[in-house]
Amino acid sequence: MRLEYRFPNIPELKKLSIVVENKGDIVRTVISGTNSLWIRFLIKFYFGFHNKIGTLDNLDGSNVYSMYLPPFPSLAHARMFEVFLSSVLFKRKIPMAVTIGITTRCQYHCVHCSAKGRSKSRPDLSFDVLRRTVQQCLDLGVTNITFTGGEPLLRDDLEQLISSVSPDQAISQVFTNALALTPKRAKSLKDAGVFGVQISLDSADPAEHDRLRGLDGAFRAVEEGVRNALNAGLLVGISTYATRQNALSHNLIPIADLCAQWGVHEISIFDAIKTGGLSDQEDVTLDQISRKVLHKDSILVNKKYQKIPRVITQSWTNSGSGFSRFIGCLAANRQFHITAQGDFTPCDFTPLSFGDVRTESVKSLWEKLISHPAYCQHQLSCRMQDPLFREQYIDKIPESSDLPYAISDL
Repeated sequence: MRLEYRFPNIPELKKLSIVVENKGDIVRTVISGTNSLWIRFLIKFYFGFHNKIGTLDNLDGSNVYSMYLPPFPSLAHARMFEVFLSSVLFKRKIPMAVTIGITTRCQYHCVHCSAKGRSKSRPDLSFDVLRRTVQQCLDLGVTNITFTGGEPLLRDDLEQLISSVSPDQAISQVFTNALALTPKRAKSLKDAGVFGVQISLDSADPAEHDRLRGLDGAFRAVEEGVRNALNAGLLVGISTYATRQNALSHNLIPIADLCAQWGVHEISIFDAIKTGGLSDQEDVTLDQISRKVLHKDSILVNKKYQKIPRVITQSWTNSGSGFSRFIGCLAANRQFHITAQGDFTPCDFTPLSFGDVRTESVKSLWEKLISHPAYCQHQLSCRMQDPLFREQYIDKIPESSDLPYAISDL
């Protein structure tokens, strides 16, 4: 697979050309149209970093390096790389990803649910509004659209939404608890064009996972859902979260071993954040010691399994180390979130609303977000774990308020 990347939306780089070619597990680049050593270094550094970490899979001649990135090379990745260069070289804020809640309904009552406390006074977004919102996200530059909930598989029109995402523009994913991920539904998602599914798993111990999810059989549903998705030809990720206690208990190791046994491609470990169901739990957040343990365990797992499953952690993306400096806090930087009722928020874990996609365009809401004093600057670490940010914005939300809370009312 060979593709030329051009950058028509960056005036300063209109002459730049990068020929990206897949050579097995390695992607090679040929750069022309620039004499800037910094630009050449950045391009080589970017592709070199991904070549070093290795591929998860190969799709139609293009390499998959992460379930959060379009495959290399592809038209969707060319769009994403244009956004990356525009952001790093010229400090233009263009989002790469959006998570869109499409329903508030869910079969579970998870102890850590980030949606706990959110208002249910308004109906879920209609299909027409969701489809319009998806198109506005694509027009803004987004190259990764992830459908969340509640439980997104409870919407019968999910496949229609997935089909509205052109694979030449972006990849689409579904975050699911897998309870409804039957063989038939997995094939339906594949036929609709979904890039992959992210399945939630809280513990490698079946009884503990069921307890945390509030429903017997939840673990069995994950195991069956992974098998059904893989049999349908989908990329499969496992999403879990790290508390101080489970990090110190090396919870990642048995989860990774289980994922390797199942054939999972990638494991995402999010930091436990004091929001939703965890709002009043002071001891769940990671401290310096537990972060070091988690980081060490993730390195050990990646060395052990080499190719798949690959472990990525929020703790690394927020560490400010190496390539992670280009990532940092994703909110208002690389992505944003839209709730199932239309609220435009910085991320899924931040209970602050900047407006409603029913009445305002995604572009205007994004511009409102990135111009706000709390979000106008790139931040290396998660804002929701920053005591000063929480004191200024989160702690001031009146008790018993419908969430997300309008930031303009603070």
